[in-house]
Amino acid sequence: MGEESRALLEEYEKSGDPDIAEHLIESLDVARKVRWEESTAQLNFAHSSRKSWSLLQRLGASQRPPRFSRPPVSPNAVAAHLIQVTKAPVEKTFEKQTCDGWRQQCRNRMSDAEPDPISEADVEAALNRVKLGTAPDYDNVHPEFLKQLGSTALTWLAALFTRTLLEHQIPKIWRQAKGIALEKPGKDPYLASSYRPISLLSVCYKLLECIILHRVTPKVEELLSEDQAGFRRVGACVSK
Repeated sequence: MGEESRALLEEYEKSGDPDIAEHLIESLDVARKVRWEESTAQLNFAHSSRKSWSLLQRLGASQRPPRFSRPPVSPNAVAAHLIQVTKAPVEKTFEKQTCDGWRQQCRNRMSDAEPDPISEADVEAALNRVKLGTAPDYDNVHPEFLKQLGSTALTWLAALFTRTLLEHQIPKIWRQAKGIALEKPGKDPYLASSYRPISLLSVCYKLLECIILHRVTPKVEELLSEDQAGFRRVGACVSK
């Protein structure tokens, strides 16, 4: 409440004049409009998308209060449904061939050339390509945190990525995903089939993937046919 509105309120409480009450309502409306304009003017998705989205969510929640005080279906029901619809038959022959191939690859690993170590410059270049404002998984590491790392932390992270490539071992927490079920628009919220899942992965793991993708893309482009359009960079399949 502004100073003008506060003064009108005190005056109305003393006199009870209905005209002052009307002026008070008009003053409050003007103050709300000013606060709204100031809040929307501060929205800047390029500078802080998380702050902007948080403001939009709060504004939307004030207009659309939650319909349910508790989830209409249990998380276990949604998880059981997703397991059922994504379950595929296992071919024993194919599974055995895959396991044998992996064992052979592990035996020949010592003769393979070691990958080039990941440098601090590689990590910095990948961080410039990382999208900000994304949600973290169980490690609660936001991309904004990595953006603020100093030289020592970047060197340590580069060493961790290099060790991951050399040892062919991914940290256990990177192999976990935080699953969230979102209600499908227009579907019955009391049915487990009315929800679709999204998976939140570790930002550090996605950063390593970005570095590896940047390395292998030139080689992969040399092997792909010019007629292939999917699973490659936009414009890379244009015939010369």
